[in-house]
Amino acid sequence: MNVGDPLEWYFDIPIVSRIYFTASVLTTAACALDLVSPFTLYFNYKLIVEKWQLWRLVTNFLFFGNFSLDFMFHMYFLIRYCRLLEDNSFRGRTADFACLVLYGAGTFIYPFCQHFLYRIATKF
Repeated sequence: MNVGDPLEWYFDIPIVSRIYFTASVLTTAACALDLVSPFTLYFNYKLIVEKWQLWRLVTNFLFFGNFSLDFMFHMYFLIRYCRLLEDNSFRGRTADFACLVLYGAGTFIYPFCQHFLYRIATKF
């Protein structure tokens, strides 16, 4: 691998890690360009339940703040550890790693959504 080729480095990242990295950078870029307000991305239970803003279930995992040194460190650690997991522990099992990421995200938001699911179930 040529050290000076960022495109080769990017395509060398395993697919699930690359998708997560790309989505995070694009979300931050959209906020930096004022295409999207960060206030429309954060997890707000009341807005998810009452206004059906379901994208908040996903976007809260994609926004790491504005472009800064802190953002760069977040991206470094995201790529480093997702890549290590996907290349070593989940080698050849991309779907298993994707399920792990989705399961981890689900366990973070499930306690907040439990009341929402109960309200939907009692309406029927």
